[in-house]
Amino acid sequence: VEQGSLVGEDQILAIGTSPGELAVHSPIPGRIVEFRELTLPWGQVSTAALVQLEGEFNRTGRSRARQEWALVAVSELRERILKAGIYLESSPLDPRCVFEHIPAVLEHLVVNGLQPEPYLTLSHDLQRERAEDLAEGVRILQKIFQPQFTHLVSDPDHAEEWEVTFSSLLDGVRLHRFHFRYPQAQQGVLLQNLGFDLAQARGGNVLVLDAASVLAIRDAVVEGSAQTEKDIVVSGRGVKNPGVYRVRVGTPLVQLLKDIGGVKAGDHKVLVGGPFQGHEVDSLVTPVLKSTQAVLVLEKVEVNERTPGPCIRCGQCVEACPVGLEPLNLYKALVQGDLAQAQDEGLGWCIECGICSYVCPSRVPLLSQFQASREEAHRES
Repeated sequence: VEQGSLVGEDQILAIGTSPGELAVHSPIPGRIVEFRELTLPWGQVSTAALVQLEGEFNRTGRSRARQEWALVAVSELRERILKAGIYLESSPLDPRCVFEHIPAVLEHLVVNGLQPEPYLTLSHDLQRERAEDLAEGVRILQKIFQPQFTHLVSDPDHAEEWEVTFSSLLDGVRLHRFHFRYPQAQQGVLLQNLGFDLAQARGGNVLVLDAASVLAIRDAVVEGSAQTEKDIVVSGRGVKNPGVYRVRVGTPLVQLLKDIGGVKAGDHKVLVGGPFQGHEVDSLVTPVLKSTQAVLVLEKVEVNERTPGPCIRCGQCVEACPVGLEPLNLYKALVQGDLAQAQDEGLGWCIECGICSYVCPSRVPLLSQFQASREEAHRES
C-alpha cells in the first residue's frame, strides 16, 4: 500500500519476503495517512502505517461462516495459518516461534497454559472462557503435525474443574497440573519439569505453543481471521478497571487506557509485558503489537526501586537461579569485558528471567547487563 491508499478491514498492508516475516493486516477500514517511525518498547525502531478510520467495517459485528478443516488437506491448513500473520510463541519468556521452521511431523506437541509471570493471567482466562475453541485448536495442530504425544500443561485456579473440562474435550491428551512458580512457563524449564531431555527437545521434534497461539491458529483455520486483535491483560494498581481486554493491534496505549476508564492520579511506571521481563515505555503513543500480552500501570509500592549498590556476595542470586548459573560471577566477567569467561559461566544458558535482579539486596543490575551483553554478542556475530 501507499500513502493515501484506501484499505479495508483485514486487508493485507505488507507481506514478508523471507520465512518468518509475518503478514501485516489493517485492523480497521480507513486511509493510509502516512508512514512513520516508531520506537518499540525494547528499543528497536520500526516503520508503521498510520491508518485513519474511514469507510465501513466488513467483519466487526458480523458472524463469520465456519470453514471446515477436518477433511481439508494439510497444505491448505498451513496456508490459512501463514496468511493470517500469526505471532506464535511458547511463552512471553521465549523467542518467537517461526511456523515455517516447525518440522512436518512432531514427537511431542505441548500446549503451554501456565501463567508466565505475576499479573499475566491471560492463559487462565482463555482456558476458562474459550475451552472448546482451545480444544479445537489442539485437534487442528494434531492433524497438521501428527504428534505421537500431546500435552496440556496448566496451573489453574480451580484444578479439579479444569481437569474435568479438558479431560472431556481432549481425549488422549496428557494433562499436567502445576502450582504457579515463576519462571516455569519458560520453554526449557517447562520441558525439564515434564521430564524431557533438553538436548533431544532442541533437536526440533518438540513444539511448545501457548494457549493464545493455539487459539489464533484455530481462529485463522475455522473463521479465516487474520491476527488484527489481541487479548491482553491490563493491570496494576494504577489502572481503574483492570481486566482482560480484546484490543486491535496498533492501538496506542494512551487510547487503550482511556477506553477502559483511565488511570488513577499519581506517578506510575507503565510496562508492556510482565514485571520481570516487561519493557518500560516512555511514550504512550507506543502501540499494542501482535506480541503484546499485558500492559501494566504500576504504582511506586509495586515497583520497589532503589539505587544499585556493590555486590556483597551473599549468594542469593545463585540460590534463586532456575537454570543453575552463578549470576554474580557472570556479571563480574561481563563488567571486566571478559566475554569468553562470561560464556564459560553460562551466558548462553541464561533465560533472562530476572529473578537474580529481583532477589539481589544490593539491586545490582544483573539482568540488564546480561541482556545488553547478549545483544552485543548477537550483533557482532
